[in-house]
Amino acid sequence: MRIVVMALTMALLGGCATANETFGMGQLCGRHPYCGAATDIEIIKASTNDNDVYSRALAPFAVVDLPFSIVADTLILPYTIFHMRPAEE
Repeated sequence: MRIVVMALTMALLGGCATANETFGMGQLCGRHPYCGAATDIEIIKASTNDNDVYSRALAPFAVVDLPFSIVADTLILPYTIFHMRPAEE
């Protein structure tokens, strides 16, 4: 039970990548399907770089947030597809 409470606390304190990317000002990847999950995966991948201390600190939060981001991205998929930016030519 203690692990579940700790995991939920980390997820809530870490923020939701889906909400930040879709509705927030921090547009790291723009509006495309599963942007929140992609952001979490990029943070996890960047944490393997020895020089990136920031990503190493955020990696545990991204790991906890990833399943929630996948669910949230799936729920808002129609909204995301409707509001996708047209491809630049």
